[in-house]
Amino acid sequence: QLLSKYSVHSSEEKMDRMVNIWNQYQCMVTFNLSRSASYFESGIGRGMGFRDSNQDLLGFVHQIPDRARERIIDLASTQLEDGGAYHQYQPLTKKGNDEIGGDFNDDPLWLILAVTAYIKETGDDSILDVMTPFDNDESKSTPLSDHLKRSFDHVINNLGPHGLPLIGRADWNDCLNLNCFSTEPGESFQTTTSKDGKVAESVMIAGMFCYIGEEYAVLMEKTGNPAEAKRA
Repeated sequence: QLLSKYSVHSSEEKMDRMVNIWNQYQCMVTFNLSRSASYFESGIGRGMGFRDSNQDLLGFVHQIPDRARERIIDLASTQLEDGGAYHQYQPLTKKGNDEIGGDFNDDPLWLILAVTAYIKETGDDSILDVMTPFDNDESKSTPLSDHLKRSFDHVINNLGPHGLPLIGRADWNDCLNLNCFSTEPGESFQTTTSKDGKVAESVMIAGMFCYIGEEYAVLMEKTGNPAEAKRA
């Protein structure tokens, strides 16, 4: 039943089998296990990636949309009030993980992409009205649409000397953040001394912002918020 929701029929039997069966199976496993079976998924390790989980949802949303919706709310509930995000969250407690912290400045944009993908697939724009907390503080709940606005504004509010988005700790390329020279056993492999720097910029985040910003503007227009669409 799950596999029947999406199918390709071409002249290449092997490609059809890969797309219709194994790719979809892999997307489900990735959504559930966050790319590896480890302590992370049990909630007792670093947790599941904020960016990763939003990305993984894109290949899964058509299979079980309700699960995708739940994951979106879980992720948005860990977002910070300034639009930033923890880099991981714990799937058992549903809370952001501060072991590495945040300031990976591409993270907030992936939430916008996940929500637009969900609405395109399901037509369920009521998700934008779901009251969603910041940093799991129910007293600071706002509609999910406000979370998207803050994600969008987080880029605008963090620009570097050339008008490009600041990278923070890293962008999608986490290797820019590797602690290659550690001599301390057990020290995090991801660390930086310049996460608060106002110089290093990311062309990758700039490209994301152009693409996802357009998606956001179209979403706002189609869901009855032309003023926000125009601003975007």
